[in-house]
Amino acid sequence: MTHSPSGLPNDQAPPDLLEALRGLIVKARQQVLRQVDAVHVQTCWQIGRHIVEFEQGGQARAAYGKRLLPQLGQALTREFGKGFDASNLRYMRLFYQAFPKCDALRHELSWTHYRVLTRVEGDEARQWYMREAAVRNWSSRALERQIGALYYERLLLSQDKAAVTAEAGVNLEALAQSPRAFVRDPVVLEFLGLPNAGRLLESSLEQALMDKLQGFLLELGKGFAFVARQQVPPGVAQRGRTAPGA
Repeated sequence: MTHSPSGLPNDQAPPDLLEALRGLIVKARQQVLRQVDAVHVQTCWQIGRHIVEFEQGGQARAAYGKRLLPQLGQALTREFGKGFDASNLRYMRLFYQAFPKCDALRHELSWTHYRVLTRVEGDEARQWYMREAAVRNWSSRALERQIGALYYERLLLSQDKAAVTAEAGVNLEALAQSPRAFVRDPVVLEFLGLPNAGRLLESSLEQALMDKLQGFLLELGKGFAFVARQQVPPGVAQRGRTAPGA
């Protein structure tokens, strides 16, 4: 086995450089996924707004009645997939009704989070769960569990709030989410139009997702950087390809 002047085998990549490149790629992919997530949430909110405003149009609403969402869902599903069927359109309408101020949404949360939040009765409780999920970085499963355990309601009534908080933390320990859990979120995959994504192997799914994300961001404009692919933002080479912010 031959060795390089640094003492490393010639058939192995330099460990420090390899680790740096891994970190760059991981951060870039996380940034891309978060951007798609934010666009997804905004799209669902806007769809909900358009539906509600149309339904408030009087004569237009009377002309379609209860057929509106099924007809919209059928047409949109044919073109964009089942992520826009009548059931999901109902969630989007509820989403807008529950959160009528777009600026008040938390960008840390995904569409799956907001679907869970629409089931919470009472604006104060809904807003509290939204803030806690964002600040404490709860996954959608963690949020659903805390809502199911009536965490907010028990916290209000309890004389020992520290005990309730500690119990809530224990309940979430078993729900540790891997960094790739987002990649397998069927709601996100449906939004991106990836057919039969659940049948793909991990490597094939990630490749298909990254290919889709690249095309998706290129459509949004040149302002989005996609590291580790062909598109590199201007000036990166001159600056030594610094990693994007998390």
